[in-house]
Amino acid sequence: MPRKLIALMLLISFSFCIFAEEAHKPVPYEDDEFPSWTIDLRRSEIVTFGTLPFVTLGVTIGYSFFRYAKNGFDSDYLPNPLAKSSAAANLNSDEQIGIFISSGIISLIIGIVDYVISRIERRRADENSENERIRQQESVVVETGN
Repeated sequence: MPRKLIALMLLISFSFCIFAEEAHKPVPYEDDEFPSWTIDLRRSEIVTFGTLPFVTLGVTIGYSFFRYAKNGFDSDYLPNPLAKSSAAANLNSDEQIGIFISSGIISLIIGIVDYVISRIERRRADENSENERIRQQESVVVETGN
């Protein structure tokens, strides 16, 4: 009986493939489908979240060296991410929260700077293309038949 039940369940589940809809090929985005500011905003979002792990690593290493120097270069505070034996070298929760907040702020600043730079570059490119279009219109010479 269980074999018949399993066979029936397999038959039913595989029969759905027969009635499945054909796959649709996605259409690529058009150049003017999204406003330019949304493209720049998406880019800065990607940059912000993309830099977060690296900034967190840098802030953690920087804070570890700061704490090592602050404690008189005591060997218990030597920055070593692999050492778990020293209780003094472990970061408490307030220090960890401070590191994550600092990393988030620095990553956000990097994202904002990227957004501003992208907008400036896009504006310059638009101005250059507009100036080029005007130059081409001015260079057209209209000849009249005299």
